[in-house]
Amino acid sequence: MQNTISWVLGILFLLEACTRMAPEVEPPTDNTDCVPQFPDQKVTYQNYVKNIVALHCTRTCHKGGNSLGTGNFTTYAGLKHFATDRFYFRVIQNNADMPQGKAPLPKSIRDSLNVWLKNCAPEN
Repeated sequence: MQNTISWVLGILFLLEACTRMAPEVEPPTDNTDCVPQFPDQKVTYQNYVKNIVALHCTRTCHKGGNSLGTGNFTTYAGLKHFATDRFYFRVIQNNADMPQGKAPLPKSIRDSLNVWLKNCAPEN
């Protein structure tokens, strides 16, 4: 009887804990508080990132509509929404898992993307 009560209480506790999880919050889309960390390096969406993303991200996955990847990276506005710490972990770090099913991008490309991200992801 005591085991049954313990099991029931344990299950109720787990169910209650699962319903009180923190809601997912969209990352902020404006970066008005961002201070460029590499102001002397001019890596922008228009002069660099757009071509890298077109070559490695939007051909098969992140092109919007019914594509395989989340998000539409074919425009600055579409990519900017994802230019967060998650972009760093998924694309830039040494253990990056994007592009999916392929090796991480070359280190020189990831370094340049990191400069873009750390400089507040400028468009121009």
